[in-house]
This record gives sequence, C-alpha cells and structure tokens, in this order.
Amino acid sequence: MNIFVRFIFRLLPNEFLEEINDVAMDELGERGLIIWQDDIDSGAVAWEEDVIETLE
Repeated sequence: MNIFVRFIFRLLPNEFLEEINDVAMDELGERGLIIWQDDIDSGAVAWEEDVIETLE
C-alpha cells in the first residue's frame, strides 16, 4: 500500500503537492504542533532543558 501511495504522489503535479503541503503546515501550525523559528527567536518557546536549569 505504501509503495502504491508513493507512486500516486509521484504522478501528481508539483503545484498540487505544494498546495497540499501548505494547507497541512497551516493546519499543524494552528493546532500548535509545529515550533516555528520565529517562536524560537522571540523566546516564546521554552525548551525542557532550559526550564530544568532555571528551576535548579
């Protein structure tokens, strides 16, 4: 099944796949499942190691 899906995706036009990727990334971002570089740069993201060091 996996090979069949990969084959189908290879037949699709790049523009279509880019649109699917954009929609998926937007959805994951809205759900908070992606850590964006802007969030890291702004300090909005706290890494577990940094929190533990701060608590010690």
